[in-house]
Amino acid sequence: MELEWYYARDGVQTGPVTFDDLKAAAAAGQFGPGDLVWKDGMADWAPARTVSGLFTGPPPPPARPADPEPLSLSVGGSPPPEPLPLDDDDYGRPGRGRRGGTSGAEIVVLVQEFFRRAVAANPATIAVTPEEEKRLVAASVQDPVARRFAVWRRAVLWVTLLPTGFAALFGLITLLDMDKEDKESLSGFGMLVLYLQALALFALPVCAVLAALAYDRLAASTKLVLLGGLISFGVPILAAFVPADAMIDLKLDKSATVAEVDAAKSTLGLVFGIKFYLLLMPTVLSLLPAVSRACGRVKTFLPESLAPGWGLVASVPLCVLLTLATFVLLYHVAGNALLILGLLLWVGAPVLYMTQFRLLTRPVTDRRDLESLSRTQLGVLAMTVGGVVLLVIYLFTAKFFGKTIMGFDKDKALLRPWSLDLHHKWIEYVGRSLFLTVLFADLMVRMALSIWKEERAFAGTEAAAAFDQTMSGLGAAVAPARPEPLR
Repeated sequence: MELEWYYARDGVQTGPVTFDDLKAAAAAGQFGPGDLVWKDGMADWAPARTVSGLFTGPPPPPARPADPEPLSLSVGGSPPPEPLPLDDDDYGRPGRGRRGGTSGAEIVVLVQEFFRRAVAANPATIAVTPEEEKRLVAASVQDPVARRFAVWRRAVLWVTLLPTGFAALFGLITLLDMDKEDKESLSGFGMLVLYLQALALFALPVCAVLAALAYDRLAASTKLVLLGGLISFGVPILAAFVPADAMIDLKLDKSATVAEVDAAKSTLGLVFGIKFYLLLMPTVLSLLPAVSRACGRVKTFLPESLAPGWGLVASVPLCVLLTLATFVLLYHVAGNALLILGLLLWVGAPVLYMTQFRLLTRPVTDRRDLESLSRTQLGVLAMTVGGVVLLVIYLFTAKFFGKTIMGFDKDKALLRPWSLDLHHKWIEYVGRSLFLTVLFADLMVRMALSIWKEERAFAGTEAAAAFDQTMSGLGAAVAPARPEPLR
């Protein structure tokens, strides 16, 4: 009899076993009618009660499930936190929810827990609460790593809601508060394009909420995140390619010459080009670090997988090179030491991952190697924060045309700390970057899963044997082994 059956209880999967062994496990109370079973050929896991002939008598009473304890690999050996009631459905009950009046202390605890999960360098320290586990089990998410990935996504999406919501709101307010002269220079179609661009940013907070609420249905949640990314990024990019002539309403006298009309169009086209560049800058800048952050995060969730590690190795140099042009421009415009050092720390922080090249490009199973990856992630975060602090100090101390770039005296500073445009840019950057981290993490998980499936299907075939021979020959040519020293 073939070993083809699997059964799962309390997130622990057992198998493969024969059908006779499966019946024996059911008779011994190792799983009950409500637990899940699966074999090759079934579309998905199914309740054991649906398998004919599995339970021949009255089913045994279910055993009391033991609380799972995630493996703690945290640096310093700190234990994982106690589970908190974080289930969305729990907050509709009297005294616990939005309709019943959530206490301020509970909200603070929830926010702290979501932030802790979002920045946790080691996924093993993320504890899945009983409420979350119940929903995940009901959605057939059985593997502990898959559960922690689901609740990590949920935490990051809820954290993303704050900056993306504020960025969308600030962008709409800025558009509504546009100067009358600027509005009159636009055609009706031009105003429509600007409003579509501002409203597209609301796709991020809306899809973040919907995806966070659907955290237990990973396939649906992933599609929602992808939809939000496509809308919020696609609309501004398409708007940037709208011809300036279609957006501008030139109010010139009929007596104006062709040269005067062309000069006016060129001037307004240049102005719009600069504006679109400034609007797209947070989009582009948030894209690059999100890729490396997502790859690093997935590598800690799936340390045995090679896909996220190689994705990180490939994306880090690309990230640095694509931001180099902006760095050089700022260097020549304002060669301030604080600016240069801050940009180096901020832009170059992902380069720290390259010190772990060997770990990133091979399966990692050793505890010490996992801790090393976690420390590297903390180092990247520390460098990024340090760079941002230096850039803020630069804004308050550096002078441009005899004035400080930022200050509280309007006569001595170009920008005020409470400038809406200024905060709109960095908040949008943070929100987009967090949202994109989840988006690219989802894509990287699917890539790792696809590679794993294809490799398993390919292994053992005649073509695989021929490919192994080819790769051995290629390896001997490209990276020949060193000869053993003579004794």
